[in-house]
Amino acid sequence: MHNGALLFKDTGVLTMMRDRILKDLLSGKGDSKINLKDKLSGLNLNSFFTFPAMILFEPSGSFTEEGEKQRCSEQIRAFLERLVPLGSILFIDDDCRIGLMLSWVSKEVIENLKLQLSERFKFSINIGVGNPTAHLADVHHSHHQALQALQNKFYRGTGQIIYYSELDSYRHLQDYPLAKEKELFELIKSADGSKQIEQGVHDFFQYIIKNGPIDIKIVYELTIRLLVGMEKRVLNDAEKISAFMGYEIMSIVKMESLEEIKQYVSKYFVDLKEVITRDEQGSHRSIIKKTIHYMELECQHITLCSVAQKVYMTPTYLSLLFKTNTGITFIEQLTNIRMDKAKDMLKSTSLRNYEVAEKVGYHDSRYFSQIFKKKVGVSPSEYRESVGK
Repeated sequence: MHNGALLFKDTGVLTMMRDRILKDLLSGKGDSKINLKDKLSGLNLNSFFTFPAMILFEPSGSFTEEGEKQRCSEQIRAFLERLVPLGSILFIDDDCRIGLMLSWVSKEVIENLKLQLSERFKFSINIGVGNPTAHLADVHHSHHQALQALQNKFYRGTGQIIYYSELDSYRHLQDYPLAKEKELFELIKSADGSKQIEQGVHDFFQYIIKNGPIDIKIVYELTIRLLVGMEKRVLNDAEKISAFMGYEIMSIVKMESLEEIKQYVSKYFVDLKEVITRDEQGSHRSIIKKTIHYMELECQHITLCSVAQKVYMTPTYLSLLFKTNTGITFIEQLTNIRMDKAKDMLKSTSLRNYEVAEKVGYHDSRYFSQIFKKKVGVSPSEYRESVGK
């Protein structure tokens, strides 16, 4: 029989013809076994396999430059050509995956190929392995299985060998876990640092897949719903929402693994926590400012309870907030205000000491004198004399 491969002196054309034949074979639209073997033989390709199986190699990561993924795939194929068993067939498909067809008796080589590839290339390479078939004409089934195995990198992580025979079937998610979203929201608000938020995000997704993996598209949809829902919980003001559109839907649906999604969501929530904290700090500063204003206006009669009512807080929380934001207690601040007002009166009026004491909130003039001397360093009378009264 005339060797058809001799008609193609250009190795590039020969490679292209081989790839085309193999794509037809793996589409399931191939010819009968006899014609298929003739075609493979005509292109100097082995047509005799013992339980043929398909292995797919896929360069992992984002490829932004045009043709970058294709170049990576060609480099991987060139490297594999020196390592694969004699008689195996290598090709590149339309999605820049490298296909390897080999006899299942040589399956031990797969682990060695992974090791060699990880040592040779800086980027991760995903490997999906289909089940062996009885006949060459049925190898498209193994190819389809290898594709499904590759998809499971979403759960297994990138740079792994994934066997179709080890896959779990996807289960259906009944309802979106709204209660878990609320629980995560409360955790974010109270979290002391990023580690707590990361653990909360991890626990949320583990809850989702606790009974087994779910369809990857559902995970993408669920992730987007979580981000939108959390943002609505935190940022009710439209201007603040528009000022913090930190997530990009297209970036999420391009993520290759659940781990990558969890890292992205954790980072987003850590950033969101900073927005919450800044907003709370601004709100707290406003509350403290109002509190001090009321204390200055009504220092004669004001109490922690009365001012707490004015700023719509409990006395306990206002006391804690005041100490946290000013470094001194409510009583210390009130005492300072009263002493400043007392000094002004002693300096600018002829009011007696007990009258000054009453006007700044002290009904016991001796107690007022003790506090005044402790704060100012001299008695009210001595202070009045020192300023010329």
